Amino acid sequence: MKSLQKPSPPSWQREILATYKTGENLLCLFSPDNQGRYCQSLERCFIGKAPSIARVSRTFGGHIAESWLEIQLLDLAEFSGVRKDGMTEKEYEEIARIIISGYGDFKLTEFMVFFQRFKQGLYGTFYGVFDPMVITRSLREFRADREKLLRFYEDKKRQEEKEREWERSRTTSLTFEEWEELKWLFNMGYEMNDLKQN
Repeated sequence: MKSLQKPSPPSWQREILATYKTGENLLCLFSPDNQGRYCQSLERCFIGKAPSIARVSRTFGGHIAESWLEIQLLDLAEFSGVRKDGMTEKEYEEIARIIISGYGDFKLTEFMVFFQRFKQGLYGTFYGVFDPMVITRSLREFRADREKLLRFYEDKKRQEEKEREWERSRTTSLTFEEWEELKWLFNMGYEMNDLKQN
């Protein structure tokens, strides 16, 4: 008889659980009050270890992911000074679900950058009421900016790796003068590894 044991969660899910323990802890750590602090390290927001909204949903349940986005949206509405009564709780839930389905790969910290930049006036504008279409259009713009930043950080990482590799090879390679002194050994059949052992 086969065991009906549940399969163990994937490693990323175990890491999220080990780091944040509960959905409530995650909501506190990534609250709008911390946006400014997180956004001080833009590079870390994009290439750091914060979980994506889809992984939060799979780990703690859709209600936690939706609640997190609703809190961010309400904070944005309050910051913007628009009438929040234009949208019902159900409409906030719906826009949160739409955002999760369209931008599930975004990390929580990337969303925080988006909301911070929105507050800075870099994306949409509300005219009297909180408009979900302004948010979704702005997220589309932000996606393009995000892709550019991710490419930039990947290029930077590759360049740093090349520089480290060059430094390693520079410190382990022979100079021209050293080669001139030792080339007769190579002509006799010695290999570089033979010389390093002695």
